[in-house]
Amino acid sequence: MTQPISITELTRYIKSVIEHEFSFVYITGEISNFKNHTSGHFYFTLKDEKSQISANMWSSRNKDLLFNPENGMKVLVKGRITLYETRGSYQIDVYEMQPAGLGELQFAFEKLKQKLFAEGLFDEDIKKKIPDYPERVGIITSETGAALQDFLRLTQKRYPIVKLFLFEANVQGRGSAESVVRAIRNANVKEYFIDVLVIARGGGSVEDLWTFNEEKVAREIFKSRIPVVSAVGHEIDFTICDFVSDLRAPTPSAAAEMIFPDINELEKRITEYSADLKSIIDSKLSKLKKVLDSSSSNYYFRRISDVINEYKFRLDEYDRKIEGEVSRKFVNVKNILNSNEKLLNSLSRIRFSKEVSQLSQRIRKSSAVR
Repeated sequence: MTQPISITELTRYIKSVIEHEFSFVYITGEISNFKNHTSGHFYFTLKDEKSQISANMWSSRNKDLLFNPENGMKVLVKGRITLYETRGSYQIDVYEMQPAGLGELQFAFEKLKQKLFAEGLFDEDIKKKIPDYPERVGIITSETGAALQDFLRLTQKRYPIVKLFLFEANVQGRGSAESVVRAIRNANVKEYFIDVLVIARGGGSVEDLWTFNEEKVAREIFKSRIPVVSAVGHEIDFTICDFVSDLRAPTPSAAAEMIFPDINELEKRITEYSADLKSIIDSKLSKLKKVLDSSSSNYYFRRISDVINEYKFRLDEYDRKIEGEVSRKFVNVKNILNSNEKLLNSLSRIRFSKEVSQLSQRIRKSSAVR
C-alpha cells in the first residue's frame, strides 16, 4: 500500500509543479469583484464565458499603471501562476496589465507620454515663443515627400521673402529616429541662425508615424535652442513630438500658415498705417499752426519783440555815446600831441640859440688872441 501524504505536502507539491511549469503567462479576461485595498494592493477576478481565476496586483507594480481598472473592463495581463496553500486555490500574481485591444504601440505611446509629462517636458511655461516675422526657417523632412512641397507652396504664397533651409531626414523606417535627431542637432548649429525649426511629415498609420513617438526624438526636440513646430501627420494624428514641441500644427501646410504672416495682409496694413500716420501728422501740424498764429497775436508774444527793439535802441545809444567819447579822447590826445610838439620846437630853438651864442663867443675870443 502506498504511503499516504498530508494535504499540506500535496498542496506544496502541486504548488511547485504549477509555479515551475508556468513561469509567466499572458491572459485576457474581464475584471470582476475589483477591490482597491487600503494598502494599495489590487484584488480582483479575471473571467471569460466559462471560467474564472483569482488575481492580485501588488501596489509596487500597480502604481505605474496608465489607467484605472474597473469592473467589466477587458484587460491583458502578464503574471505568474501561484498556489495559495492555506485554501488550496491557485491564482495569478499580476506583474503588468493593460486594456485589451489597445495594442502594444498605443500602450507604449501612453506610457512614454505619461513619463515625459511627469518630467515636465510638456509644460506650457517653458515653451519658446514663435517669432512674429521669422527671417530664416529650417524644415526637417524627406526631400521627396509631399510634406515639403505642401510647405513650400504655402510659404511662397504667404511669405516669399523668408529664407528656407532643408535639413533632410528619413521620417519612416529603420534608423529614421536617429536621422531626425541628427537633423535637429545640425539645425541648431549657430552658423545657420535659424529662427524657427519645422518638423514635417505627411499622414500615415501609427506604425508610419512611430518615429515621432520615439523618446530620443522627443528629448532632442526638448533640448533644441530653436523654437520647434511639429507638423506631423493629419489633424487627427497626435505624436509625442506634438506634445514636446513649442507649437503643434495639424499639417505641414497649416504650419506654414501658422508661422508666416500673409504678405498681402502686411502690405494692406502698411498702407493703412501710412494713411493713419499721415492723418495724424497733418492734424498735429494744423494744431501747431493754430497755436503759432494765436501766439503771434498775443500781447506777451508781441512784448518779446518790443523788449528786443528796446534793447536795440539802447545799444544804439551806447554806440553813439562810445563813439562820442572816443572822438573826444582822440581830440584830447591830438591837442596834447600838438602842444607837446610846440614845446619841443621851442626848446629846440632855445637850445640852438644858446649853442650859436657860445660858438660866437669862442670865435671872438679866438680872433682877439691873434
